[in-house]
Amino acid sequence: MNQRILQRMIWKDARAVRTLAIATPAMIVGFFLMLGLFTGFAHVGTERMGLAYAIWMLLPMLIACGAPAVLIGGEEESGSLAWLQTLPASWKTIAASKLLVTSVCLLLAWIVATGCFLTYWSALSDHWINRIRLQGGLPEPFWIHCACAVALSIAVMLSSFTTAYWFRSPITALVVLVPLVMAAIWAVVYASIILLPAAQFRGPPQRVIEENAGTFALLVVVALLVLAGLSLLAAWRRLTWPESRRAGRALAESPTGAFRPPPDVTSSKLAGAMVFGRPRPLFALLWLQVRPIRWQLVVLTMVAITGALFTALPNNEFVVVGYSISILPLFMIAALTFYSDSVRQRCVFLYDRGISPTKVWLTRVWPTLCATMIVLAIMVAAGIYHDATDVDRALARSWDNRLVITAMVVIAGFALTQLVSQWSPRPTLAFFAGPVFVQLAAFVLAGLLMFYTRASAVLLLSSAILMLASWRLTSKWMAGEKGKAYVVPMIGFIAAALFLPYVVVLGARHVTTPAPRVAWRQQMVSIELPTMDSTAEKVAILDPAFVRRLQTLALKPTVSPEGREDRIAKELSAASIGQHLSFKEILQIVKVEPDHPLHRHHDFVRVEPAAYLKPQVYPAAPRFADAREKQFAAVRVLLKWSRLTREQAVGGGANFNVLMGVAEMADLIAARVIKAYVDRDGATPELMELIQFVPEQELIKQSRRNSLIRSWRQYQSKSLGEKFAGEYSHKPTQWWLAVERARADRYVDELCKYMLDQWDRGESFRYDGLAEIQRLEREAYLVSGQAVSNYFRDPRLSERIKIAVDVDASIDQLRRLAVD
Repeated sequence: MNQRILQRMIWKDARAVRTLAIATPAMIVGFFLMLGLFTGFAHVGTERMGLAYAIWMLLPMLIACGAPAVLIGGEEESGSLAWLQTLPASWKTIAASKLLVTSVCLLLAWIVATGCFLTYWSALSDHWINRIRLQGGLPEPFWIHCACAVALSIAVMLSSFTTAYWFRSPITALVVLVPLVMAAIWAVVYASIILLPAAQFRGPPQRVIEENAGTFALLVVVALLVLAGLSLLAAWRRLTWPESRRAGRALAESPTGAFRPPPDVTSSKLAGAMVFGRPRPLFALLWLQVRPIRWQLVVLTMVAITGALFTALPNNEFVVVGYSISILPLFMIAALTFYSDSVRQRCVFLYDRGISPTKVWLTRVWPTLCATMIVLAIMVAAGIYHDATDVDRALARSWDNRLVITAMVVIAGFALTQLVSQWSPRPTLAFFAGPVFVQLAAFVLAGLLMFYTRASAVLLLSSAILMLASWRLTSKWMAGEKGKAYVVPMIGFIAAALFLPYVVVLGARHVTTPAPRVAWRQQMVSIELPTMDSTAEKVAILDPAFVRRLQTLALKPTVSPEGREDRIAKELSAASIGQHLSFKEILQIVKVEPDHPLHRHHDFVRVEPAAYLKPQVYPAAPRFADAREKQFAAVRVLLKWSRLTREQAVGGGANFNVLMGVAEMADLIAARVIKAYVDRDGATPELMELIQFVPEQELIKQSRRNSLIRSWRQYQSKSLGEKFAGEYSHKPTQWWLAVERARADRYVDELCKYMLDQWDRGESFRYDGLAEIQRLEREAYLVSGQAVSNYFRDPRLSERIKIAVDVDASIDQLRRLAVD
């Protein structure tokens, strides 16, 4: 092997692959910078560390599978590979040069990726590192996963060389690459199953590999040697065999020389032209586009359809498998759009003949777009079938549905990839640059679409901009202009496609934000409320009696009935609340219906808390007199708690949260018990006496009004944080979502005003009123525990409001009974 020839070969190959070799490490650094920008270092989770791990592991694979395709497929397209065989360089020198250049580029990508990953990891606090490790967010031991990833990249590189040498068409080589790599992986797994006893495969895979590191290392080395032998065999065959001996040439047809006019016209073609007439220009251009890529387009479409059909299977794991199978063929279909015309600059031949750029653009986009739409239609139909047959999930038809988001992503991905295929300085490079550009766009738009899940339709706007970009730039592409005159407009179009959705969505949110109620806010500040006398004795509301939600009652410990009569008497005579009795014991006295599941297992309250509001009713018989009397005593305790708490709320001693947790809850349970007995026994004097203890309507209204106004003022002063009406406002913290924080503050005002207006008029919230409360709570982010990605899904109505509505309805029925 001549050393000088090898050095010159290395220099030539390095120049050929430098775009991919420089762009990949730059993209790795850019992705990690964007990951830190959009997710930050202070609040991370296992899914974000999983994203960092995916960037570290997958981006070097672009070098592994892309560099061989560029070095071999690109030279096949340009004709330089045949020219190399005429030089005094052996096939071993040519193959060694390409292998060395690719290996160095791959090593550089791994160094940059590992450095960025470790930098991102070291920037985390110890608290988050421990949480991520406990939740399995980082694969450990890390060296095993690092070794496996590096070995996999080497296997992909060798397999890519094998397919690139064996097939003349770079597209066919890329299609065959995946099954070859999968066969190598399954060979290692199958060999390990044969060599190792079955007992060794218990536990997680990393532990199995760690315990049998020597065996797996040997198997991996053998597999890599086999792949290296296959690549050398393919290189020897490609670089030494005559053209006539190469098998499979017809199936691996390349669009080389497609721009050259035929040297002569055969009689059969002349006869066909006389019979059928001269073809129309659009049809001729369409035929010129489809013929060189027909087999690749059909194969890729069939593979993508196969993946789409997998998503119709009932198991949700097949949905992930189906999308994984479909995504790569869809990218490659989009990359075929301008591929055949870019090979050997056939587009310049069309430009010299004065063919309309619009006609060229239409005939290039239409075939690949139709194939993509066919796959997408089958994918949507399979998804609808999957959702319709899934008994555990309702079929959603909103804009945040998985199928709608999938359709928007596929269309936008096609639009961006076809533009990249037109820009790509080397035709084969588009098959690798397309997915990278799509990932970059996904990072940029993730800050918007991960929050506004129903705004996925805005991707149609981005798609239209990208399609417009390729149409406007077609004339420059046909003229062979790939310099500043082409790149600057292309970058402008891509920037508009990425940032215009932010402008549209955030602008729409800003326009629909309610105007500030200046006069109403001034009125709210100027309202004089009673101030609690600091020297007066405060009526204590102890923790055992405090109930934040109805479900929490099931979690409190059961109270022994011993001494219950004495505790009831002390509670009725005491000036405090909950000093001797708790809500849990009150409900033990009230009980639930005997046929209700709660009677057998109190944990069922988590799925049906309304069971507490179905009390057991005892008949007026001597043997039930004690239980009946205790129930009535418990009702008196509840009504006493309600009255004292409401008086405190009016005077400023109890906030809105305490009012809803004590007074409203007590009124609700007491009213349900009284109503149940009235339905059974009628309005007896004993029950009418209990009805007289129900708080007056004016006291209920004033307690709610004063406590709500105080809660609003506390929200404005942030003295209790972002808390209003007993709920914390879960406003987004991202800097680009400042409009949402402003909307939340405005909707807190709208919610407070709406509730005060209803209570001041003495009206109870009806169905439409509850729907409005639900909408205002959602806009103000007052739904506790709501995930950011579920913001646009209709949340449940706040339980405090529902309890207040039930209290109004129940007390209104009791008052009508008292009047009658």
